[in-house]
Amino acid sequence: MIDSAIVRGRSLLVVSAIAAAITVLCIFSLDEPCARWLATREMFPGFWDRGVDVLEHLALIAPWKWAGVYVLTGGVVIALAVPYWRRAAPAWMFVALTHLLARNVMMWSKLAMGRLRPPEWIAHRGGTFFRDGGYSFPSGHVMLFASIALPIAVIWPRSRLAMFAIVGFVMIARVAVNAHFISDVTGGFALTAAITYLCARLVRRASPWPTPPASPR
Repeated sequence: MIDSAIVRGRSLLVVSAIAAAITVLCIFSLDEPCARWLATREMFPGFWDRGVDVLEHLALIAPWKWAGVYVLTGGVVIALAVPYWRRAAPAWMFVALTHLLARNVMMWSKLAMGRLRPPEWIAHRGGTFFRDGGYSFPSGHVMLFASIALPIAVIWPRSRLAMFAIVGFVMIARVAVNAHFISDVTGGFALTAAITYLCARLVRRASPWPTPPASPR
C-alpha cells in the first residue's frame, strides 16, 4: 500500500526541492574546499568502499549491474500474470519504473553535465566544473540505491528509517572517498526524489493502489 500522505502531500517534491537548493549552494561554496581537504586525507576508504560493496550485492547491482533490473521486471510480469499476486502489481510497477527511469536520467545527465570527479578537477588546476568530459554529476551510486530505497519507503512506511539510512550511508561514502563532490550526491538524491514522485503519480493513475482492509472493531 502506498502512503497517500507522501504522494498527495507532495512530500517527495519538497524533499527534492530542498536537496536541489543544497546542491546549488554546494556547487558555489562547499564543493571545492571539501574536495581539496579530502584529497589530503584518508577517511577510512576501506570501510566506506566495503560497505558500498556489500550494499551493491544486496541490491543486485553487483556483480552484474543489470540483475536488479531483470528481477524488478520479472516481478512486474509475474504479479500481473498470477491472479493471486495481482494485488502487488502496482507496487512492483512503482519500484521498477522508478529504478529504470532513474537509471536513464542518471546516464544522460552524466553525459550532458560532463563534470569531472574531484581528483580529476584538482589535477585540472581549477578548471570549470562542468562540460569537461567527466562523469561525476549526478552520483550514479546514489541514484541507483535511492531509486530502489525511496519507492520501497513510500510503499512500506515502516522501512523508511532503514531505507534512508542506506541512501545516507552511500551519499557519505562517495564523498568520503573523494569519488564525488557533495553536490553530486545531493543532486542525485534530488533527481531521484522527483522521479519517485512522478512514477508514483503515473502508476497510481494507471493502476489504482489497493486500499487496506478496514480495521476490525
